[in-house]
This record gives sequence, structure tokens and C-alpha cells, in this order.
Amino acid sequence: MAKFDDDDLVGKPGKPPKTRKFPWRLWLWALVMTAAAGAGGYFTWFFKTQYDQAKDDRTALLEKTEGDKKSLLGDAAKKCDDEKGGISKESESRKAQLEALMKDAKATKEQLEIAKQAMEQNAERLRAIDQMQQQFAKMIDSGSLKVTSRRGGLVLSLPAEVLFPSGVADLSEEGKVKVHEIGFTLKKEPAFKDKRFLVVGHSDNQPLKNSVFKDNWELSTARALTVTRFLVQAGMDSKNLVPAGAGENDPIVPNARTPLDLARNRRIEIALLPEIPTQLGTDVKPAGDKTADKTPKK
Repeated sequence: MAKFDDDDLVGKPGKPPKTRKFPWRLWLWALVMTAAAGAGGYFTWFFKTQYDQAKDDRTALLEKTEGDKKSLLGDAAKKCDDEKGGISKESESRKAQLEALMKDAKATKEQLEIAKQAMEQNAERLRAIDQMQQQFAKMIDSGSLKVTSRRGGLVLSLPAEVLFPSGVADLSEEGKVKVHEIGFTLKKEPAFKDKRFLVVGHSDNQPLKNSVFKDNWELSTARALTVTRFLVQAGMDSKNLVPAGAGENDPIVPNARTPLDLARNRRIEIALLPEIPTQLGTDVKPAGDKTADKTPKK
């Protein structure tokens, strides 16, 4: 609708009022600015929303990363602890195996040392048997003496018939000569100096008849004591002689009641006692000896 200015109506009589055109440019500019403002607001809201979302996503990502980091560190620490525990157990196992091997090696060394001593004793025993056979060759040839190795020990065996009449413990004249000869030989032989001997009487299993002795055990013990005393008379040291009686309890062959078997079991044995081996440089002490071992340890 056209508008009229007041100036046009006043002071200019006779002229019609001027009509002003519609301000299209102004309205267009207003619309453009309004649209621009709306677009700016929209984009501002859109980008702020995107920014906030990105910020939230970043925060969530950082939290997840931190959680994953802690989880990985925890797993790594647990794995490290497990591996450490496994290594520790394996180390303990290896240590135990090493200690067992060292113990076995020590035991093997001790066994080798004992075996070495046993071999040396066996060699010495064989030399002693050879020497005795040479020294007692005449008695061996006559059948009145045997030199043997029994139960790992050197043994001089004399038939009872050579030494004693039946059922008595007194030496016959021939028996005295034989025992004195053995005593003289053992005394002068350097290989048997300070050696200890076990003098053992043996019998068969036949019961005694018309004897002052209660049984064969008592008879064999009395005969061993008689032989021991005559060995002392021949010059042997009584401290190195141990008499004992076995009776019928240690036969060479079964007592089959044949005269030959019974005669072989009736005998006097003079056995060389083995020395107690020394274990790794430490002497074996008698039971109850509380004396401190002063042997230096290697």
C-alpha cells in the first residue's frame, strides 16, 4: 500500500502526494542475513555437537587406553611373577638335583675308596697265603696242616686227630710239636707281626661218651684254649690271640655220619683277623668312645 509523506501534503497545495516504492532490497537483505544467522547458528550447534561428541569419544578412548594399559601391565606383571615362580621352582629343583649328584658322587668316592682298600686287603691276603704255604710246606705236604681262605679270611686248619686224642682237650706229644712249630713260624714272620688271630675249636655233631665235658661246644672251646696257651708258650703275644669254640655249629661239610665227613669237621682253625678298614682317613672308634676325632679334615 502506498504511503505519503507529510511534507508532500503540507506546503505544496495542488500536487498529489508521491508514492514510495516497496523496499525489496532491504527485505532481501534482511532475509539473507536471517538465513545467514540461522545457518551460522545451525552450523555452530552442529560443530559444537560434533566437538562435544569428539571430546567424549576422546575421553572414553583415553579411559579405555588407560584400562587396557593397566590390564596389560597387570597381565605382564602376573606373567612375570609366574615365570619368576617357575624359574625359582626350577632353580630349587636343579639345586636339589645337584646336591643329590654331589651326594652320589661322594658316596661313589667312598665306595671306591672302600673297594680299593678291599682290593689291597685281598692282595695282602693272597701274599700271606703264599708266604704261609711256603713257610708250612712240610706240614702241608704231610697232611697235618691246610692253608685256605674261608669267608674272606686266611685260615690255618689242623685236623683234631693230629692234635688231640678222642674226647679230650690235652694236646698229644705230636700235637704239641705241631702247635709250637706254627707259633714259632708266625712269631718270626714279619708279615704277621702284631697281627691278631682267632683260634677256633670245631667238632662234629656226635654226642660225647665218657667225657668230662658237657657237650661238643664245651670240648671245642677247651681245645681252642689249650692251643692258644701253647702258641703263647711258642712266643706269640697273648694280646693277639682270641680263643673261641664253635662246637658243631660251623661244619665244613654236612655231618652225614660218614667217618670222612665227621673227621673233616673236627678241627682247629687259626684264622687271621682282618683289620678294620679306615674310612676316608678317619679311624673307626669302638662303641662308647667319646674321644674327639683329631684327624684333620681335608
